[in-house]
Amino acid sequence: MNTSTSARSGLFLGHRGFRLLFTADAISQLGSQVAVVALPLIALTSLNASPLEIGLLTAAGTAAFAFVGLPAGAWVDRFRRRPVLVAADFSRFLLMGSVPIAALLDVLTLPHLYVVALLAGVGTVFFDVASMSYVPSLIARENLLSANARLEAVETGARAGGPALGGWLVQLTNAVVGIAVDAVSFLLSAVALARIRHVEERPVVVKTRLRRQIAEGGRFVLRHPVLRLVGLAGFLGNFWESALLAVQPVFLLEHLGLGAGAYGLVVAAAGLGGLLGSSAASCAGARIGTRRTMWLPLVAGYPFLLLAPLAGSGWLVLLYPLGTFLAFFGGAMQNVAQLSYRQGICPPELLGRMNATLRFLIYGAMPLGGLAGGVLATVLGFPGSVWMIAAGLLLSILPMLAPAVRHLDESERAAA
Repeated sequence: MNTSTSARSGLFLGHRGFRLLFTADAISQLGSQVAVVALPLIALTSLNASPLEIGLLTAAGTAAFAFVGLPAGAWVDRFRRRPVLVAADFSRFLLMGSVPIAALLDVLTLPHLYVVALLAGVGTVFFDVASMSYVPSLIARENLLSANARLEAVETGARAGGPALGGWLVQLTNAVVGIAVDAVSFLLSAVALARIRHVEERPVVVKTRLRRQIAEGGRFVLRHPVLRLVGLAGFLGNFWESALLAVQPVFLLEHLGLGAGAYGLVVAAAGLGGLLGSSAASCAGARIGTRRTMWLPLVAGYPFLLLAPLAGSGWLVLLYPLGTFLAFFGGAMQNVAQLSYRQGICPPELLGRMNATLRFLIYGAMPLGGLAGGVLATVLGFPGSVWMIAAGLLLSILPMLAPAVRHLDESERAAA
């Protein structure tokens, strides 16, 4: 592995390559979380979208994980990862930039938003798979837990600040400005990534059919007693989380009557919980070990999701952000632990395909969950649909309580 001396000493925040990757990720994640508020608000306020159409928009944004998630890993393993990251960011800049242009020309439609969400999702798939496979080439394996904790903190920090910023922008201007901010963030991220000087080793490309390469990654995950449980828990969790994202705008904006600014603050609570949870992940891993960090935070945090459907007028609205804050605190801590574990046990030549297989299993559930959320909101209304989703999220942690995870051999990761 071509790793600098500073990275091996653990001072990777002084490592130029990781610092630029960290910066690029922070910029694009913040812009994307602004769009989390702005995109459904455009659909609701400018295009009069129904709850089912909001569900379809949520599904379109994540459908790429189901359609190209598996081949993306095999393709990424054939190329150096940094050019893939730059190309994915630049393509998303062009796609998201088309929305404010269409709005200015008064030609923006729901099908346009669906197409942009779908194609930007393809860019996100390639970016995420390449990023997770790129980090181990920059950072020594003994530092992966701390490096992933910092990157997870970026994502969850953006989830904390982005929606609040998005709500503020929408309230002061309009939702189109939020999408423009997202587009610019992708361009800035691409520029930062292009400045990384770290020289990646050229992947050794074996002339094997794409289908066979995909199957190798799938076999590695499905035959591993812990990774297949990580995939199952992630599938269930993301299914119900996407359902929540689909009903959340209608529940908070129309059912509870929140304004755009208040909506952004309430949604930001989950990101704030995730930020604090990811920041605590390294300390938790050192104190209680990877094994316990992969399940105990879920048991402690996810039951509080049952507070969300109790939200109402006045001070009762605080029950929603309180429940999501505590749940995502535990979820982010667990996510850092499982990501570091799987990076540590996987052979370098399989990293892209292993990550893509798990992303396919975990994120392939998101379009299904988005559609389910729209259907539940239409059939059950509020708060019935939120009760159903909260119960589903709570049950999604059961695979991580299996003996294979709770009795995980810590030496397996250390030896990897």
